Amino acid sequence: MAKSRKWLALMVAFALALSAFALVGCGADEEEPAEEPTEEPAEEPAAEFTLITPGVLTAGGEATYPPFELINEDGVSEGFDVDLGMEIAKELGLEYEFKHYNFDGLIVGLQTGSEFDIITSAMTIKPERALEIDFSDPYFDAGQILAIRNEDSYVTLADLAGKKIGVQSGTTGEAYARENAPADTTIVPFENVLQAFQALQSGDVDGVVNDLPISEAIVADPARELKLVGDIMSSEQYGIGVNKDNAALRDAINDALAKIKADGRYDAMIEKWFAAE
Repeated sequence: MAKSRKWLALMVAFALALSAFALVGCGADEEEPAEEPTEEPAEEPAAEFTLITPGVLTAGGEATYPPFELINEDGVSEGFDVDLGMEIAKELGLEYEFKHYNFDGLIVGLQTGSEFDIITSAMTIKPERALEIDFSDPYFDAGQILAIRNEDSYVTLADLAGKKIGVQSGTTGEAYARENAPADTTIVPFENVLQAFQALQSGDVDGVVNDLPISEAIVADPARELKLVGDIMSSEQYGIGVNKDNAALRDAINDALAKIKADGRYDAMIEKWFAAE
């Protein structure tokens, strides 16, 4: 009987020791704190564009390029590009101002950051120009065409070998004529396209290479006694020029252009300025 009690006491002591050991082990294995949920990084606010004059979208263009830019009888600049610029400014909640500049000085004027915010001047999007400024999405399709006097029978640039071709200085028309006219053709650059067409009328040049829509508008006047001949010689698209340091303005203009095209305002401007051509 004594042995049984002694054995029982040993078993109880052993059980208690095991329990104490288990409790110590559980205490050592502490739970790791739950990870706090990480917050999603806040979206960066859209960059704001800069303007030369607060609240005003200032555009540069050459106002001797009808029907895109011209000066009316009252001395006011108007045209397709002027109307388009006004609508873009309206979309951006801005006033609008158009400044007349020589075409070959527009890019430099934009780069200075002190003359105007954008170029709206029927400017063709070209890789070499895109190295200097940014362009909006294209807003007009164009191409080069040859204009001659009604009395002449030239059809292509090749027919003008040994003759004189008038172009506007600094334009894609000048570049195309220099690259594609016969080697013995004389290329005569003028400050603006109206001067080139006046030289054609007076016989100082034998043809003019220039953008189709502008050439169409000019020869539509029967008093000039001019005509367009041959096929369109190139495929080009116009874009709105923006300073490379103002990408936010370029993006805002693209959004505005999309809305103007979607709601019918663009088509109304085409009808206004080109329907009679």
